[in-house]
Amino acid sequence: MGALKSGAFPVELNGKEYGLLFSLNALDEVQEKFGGYDKLSEVFNKDNPNLFKDTRWLLTLLINEALLAEDENAQLLEEKRVGRLIHAGNLQEVQNAIFKSFYRGTAGDNSDTENENDGEETTEEGNRAAVQEN
Repeated sequence: MGALKSGAFPVELNGKEYGLLFSLNALDEVQEKFGGYDKLSEVFNKDNPNLFKDTRWLLTLLINEALLAEDENAQLLEEKRVGRLIHAGNLQEVQNAIFKSFYRGTAGDNSDTENENDGEETTEEGNRAAVQEN
């Protein structure tokens, strides 16, 4: 997948590429909803009673931020539509993409070259550590 012009992190869902953009607006909304972006790892905790709802909300936010960064008049996706893009088979991939988009959004555009894994799988633990460091 290629990099998007807006600096969004690309993720493929149901055969279509979407961008995930952790803009300042997105960080503000995450802070408002969860009490701080440092709580991001708690969102994906299996003990979170709102795990699926929070994942859907966050993915919708990041996709829509990327769409708006490309075109202020873009048609935004609704949460229910985004929820149909997520399933048990790609939930971990979606969560990893959200962490990577957060890292890119807070570390800058060149961060993905060092974080593209050289074939290694990104671990949830490593992603959580990256979120907590920022």
